[in-house]
This record gives sequence, C-alpha cells and structure tokens, in this order.
Amino acid sequence: MIKITRALSILSPAAALLLGLLVSQGCALKPKPSELEALEKLRASPSAAAAAKRAPALVKSSDELLKRSQDKWHSSDLDESTDAALMGQAKLKHAIALADQDAAKARVAKAEDDLDDVAEEQAKVQKELDAVNETIGLLHQTAQAKEEQKSLEAQMEADRKTATDKAETADKISAAELALKTADTVQASSYAKAEYTAAADTLARAQAELQQGSFRAAQMSADIARKKAEEAVATAQPIYAEKTKADDNRARADTLTREASTIAGVEVRRDARGALQRIVLTIPAEQLFTKKQSVITPGREAMLDPIATLMKKKEYLNYPVQIVGFADPHGSSSSLLALTLARAQSVQTALMSRGVDSKRVMATGQGGAEQIASGKDRNRNNRIEIIFLYQ
Repeated sequence: MIKITRALSILSPAAALLLGLLVSQGCALKPKPSELEALEKLRASPSAAAAAKRAPALVKSSDELLKRSQDKWHSSDLDESTDAALMGQAKLKHAIALADQDAAKARVAKAEDDLDDVAEEQAKVQKELDAVNETIGLLHQTAQAKEEQKSLEAQMEADRKTATDKAETADKISAAELALKTADTVQASSYAKAEYTAAADTLARAQAELQQGSFRAAQMSADIARKKAEEAVATAQPIYAEKTKADDNRARADTLTREASTIAGVEVRRDARGALQRIVLTIPAEQLFTKKQSVITPGREAMLDPIATLMKKKEYLNYPVQIVGFADPHGSSSSLLALTLARAQSVQTALMSRGVDSKRVMATGQGGAEQIASGKDRNRNNRIEIIFLYQ
C-alpha cells in the first residue's frame, strides 16, 4: 500500500485519479461467484482439452463467456458474471459431452464384445446431454412460461381447495345420514314424525346442494339435518323403549300362557284389571283338598310341582303372583273367607317349599265372591287361582 501511494505521487493528477479508482475498486472486489469458479475448474480439466479438438467452436464460445464472466466479476456485476459462467459451463459441458460421445463410439468399435458396458456409457453421456439441454432451456425460459406456471399453480390450489370443501361436505352429510339411520332404529318416523321428516327433507336438500357444488350451503343443511335427526331420536327413544318393553312383556306372557296350558288339571285364561294384565291358572279345589279341609290332602301336592317349576323360570321371576282362594257362596261369609284364605296359604306354603321366593307371592281369600258357575255346576266355584301379574 505504501508503494502504491508513492506511485501516485509521481503521476499526473488525471492518471493518479484513474489509478486510485482502479485500486479502490480492486480493494473492494466482491467474492468470486461459485459458478465462475466451477467454469474455471472445468476449463482446466483434461476433458476440456479433448473437447477443444472435438468441438472447437463450442469451446471457443465457452472461453469467451469465461472471459466475460471474469470481466463482469472484476467490475462487480455479479449477476452478469453468474449468467455468463452458467452459459459457459453449458457450452463447455456440451463440447465435453460430444468428445465423450466420440470416445464412447470408439470404444464400441474396439470392444464389440462388451456391448452392455458401452450402452451404459452412452446412456450416461445422453443423460449428461439431456441435463445440459435442460439447463440451457431453463436459462432461456421466457416470462410467459413463468406466468403460465403461476397460473397452473393457482389452478392447482383452487382444485385442492374445492376437493377439501367437497370432502368436508361429504363428511357432514355422512354424519347426518348416520343420525337419520339411528333415528330409524327407534322408529322415529312414527314416534317423532315432525322431527324425522324435517331431518330427511333437509338431508335431501344437502345432497342436492352437494351435487350443485354449493358446498357451504350443503354443509349448513347437513348440520341442520343431523340436529333434527338427533332431536327425533331423543323424542322417539323413550316411546320406543316403552313400546318395546310392552311387546317383550306380551311375548313373554304368550310363552307363559302356552307353557301353563300344558299342565294337567289346570285351566288357563288371560284378562286385564285396569292397567294390570293377568294370566290366571285355575285349579279346582277338589284336586287339592278334601271336602271342607284347608290343608292339602297328602299325595295331592304333586300337581303343584310343574307350577312351581314354571314360577322359578328366570324369564318369569319379575312377575308378582297372587294365590286367591274362592268358594261356593253357600254358608256364612266369614267362615268362607277364613276357609279360602287358609287354602290359599296352604298352596303358598307348598310352593315356597318347592323353592318359590316368598317375596313374590301373596295369598288372599275371597270367600264366595266372583262366582263362575251356578246350579249343578256350582262346585266349580270352589277353586284356587294362581295369578301372574304384569303390565
């Protein structure tokens, strides 16, 4: 730096100014672009010498671009330097590739017995040529091509958004369809008709809006349809449960009636008293008792065995049971009440001894009430009724 200062002192002012500017620019020289370094390294490689023989015009053009890149670098125009270096690389690689291609062809001529290796080498050279051509094409890409790319990307984004909206709408419609199917399981079309109809109509509208591409409207309709279907379920479910329970009770009562009808010596009928449904097993008193006795005659208890078995079946355990004694109305009412109660209690004791839960059974006597016969048949009034109760 001291020597430069002394040199400036002996020059004319104009020369000194010019030299100082050059020195200043030199001192502030920006780092060499990596593209220029790559081109210089490639030009110094042995491959470049062979390329100069094969494609002198390409190598000469590359050398001119190399010099231009260096000049632009020295003048701190890095963009121009980079562009020139890239073009120089492309031309030099093209020339090298041509030289390599010639060498590959020579090897093919000299080594026809090694065709697989030669084909691989040619493929490699072709790949390099394709890469060079692609680089050249990218360097010469026009502004119009870039705009077309932007337009394509915008269209792809719009298509993606449409697909997302469509998928979200389809999910909401599926949720509404599931809610409506749930409503079907509790017969909401019958027990919550208004809510169910509103849900079905709104779901149909959502499906039509989806087909029309009105995704936002379809989503809103699907949400409303789902809520209406859920309201229908909430309204219909308790009614359906009660109906199902009644149906189950009726079916169970039908089965009990059929089974009771198979017991010998027992008459079976069904009737209702208010909200209570009754299955009545009638046993003539003479099959259990002798004359006016209230204790079961020895040997006659066996007919209660199938009745006890029926009462202990798990499907009938929740049925309360009444044992009611009745008598022909001839005699004092107080003695008849006492007799019929004692007989009902004897039957109750016999059933409990056969494993029937005492908490389920209640014994009462009705004396001469509720006659079922008169005249010659009046003896039929003497009876025991075992009554299963349900709702």
